[in-house]
Amino acid sequence: MSTPLPKLSYVLLSHNREKYIRAAIESAFAQDYEGELEYIFSDDCSTDRTFEIIKECVAEYKGNRRVVVTQTPRNLHLAGNTNHAVQFVESDWVIRADDDDISHISRCSIIGKAISRNPNATSVYARFRIFHDKDEEEIINLSQAKRKETPDARVFDLDSTETIMSLFNLPNCLHQAWSIKCYKHEIFGELPISGYYVDDVITNYRALALGDCIDIDTECAYIRRQSGNMSCAGDNGQRNYAAIIALENFNTKYHNIILPPLRETQTALYTYFCNNRLQGEKLLNNIANLINSNEILKDYWKRGISYRIQVNKRFARKGVFNYLRCLPMPIFAFILSLYRLLTKKV
Repeated sequence: MSTPLPKLSYVLLSHNREKYIRAAIESAFAQDYEGELEYIFSDDCSTDRTFEIIKECVAEYKGNRRVVVTQTPRNLHLAGNTNHAVQFVESDWVIRADDDDISHISRCSIIGKAISRNPNATSVYARFRIFHDKDEEEIINLSQAKRKETPDARVFDLDSTETIMSLFNLPNCLHQAWSIKCYKHEIFGELPISGYYVDDVITNYRALALGDCIDIDTECAYIRRQSGNMSCAGDNGQRNYAAIIALENFNTKYHNIILPPLRETQTALYTYFCNNRLQGEKLLNNIANLINSNEILKDYWKRGISYRIQVNKRFARKGVFNYLRCLPMPIFAFILSLYRLLTKKV
């Protein structure tokens, strides 16, 4: 039995995205949701005109929904900016959006209807499509196409953790809806400030522990793929020797940075399950395996060739360039950059 449409909070996080922020905000304001909806636009101390453009867009807004424009006191990265934004949320649900992406006009409607039919849910997944700058006009037109159908939804509970985590491993976790309980809870509390590369992973673990997961098989968001955005992390879009070295060094840094917040989350999950006498072995085993994998990978380039060969075997990595990654980093980067130069491969 469905309950009334929930109040939703559309939380858009931004940092140095003056070229794309207007399109992102326009897709937010275009939502056709019939329930109550508020907008939280939180800028993470941009050094370009992103924040000014946000304020311009809000000043031009003719709707009657609540709009909050805020800026962090200093650059806090994704987890810190999320914590900052959530303090202004006045609903039970957060729909996460990035500053260079575009939402379908019915994104909130699809998510809100799914929540109303599943009151025990704490997270909602939907599909997305990746696009490039050259396709923006086409994507904007696609995002404005009306949808009449109600998409099918699958619901998973804690006992289905393996299935859910398999779904979560798809690159769709940054663009979903989360219960406010994932950010405001007596045990979990705010996101670890050091978790700015795994804020989505941490939120997902919390959501799986706290309630059910809804999986909707329809596109709700369009994710921009170009150099320097949040989705690309350390990838600057270049394919030369220096860029390959920089990306491999970033990956090493990444594996080291995410370990403390993952361990903190592991401890919080264990405490939550014990306090509530819940069986959470699948989820705890999953995060333990994730921590172990990053422990192995953080030393990938620091150790010798034999170590890298064993790592590739452990993770079943195949293909010529995965074997070449067993060589010292400079040699691997030189061969890969030369191959790309000669073949024009990206």
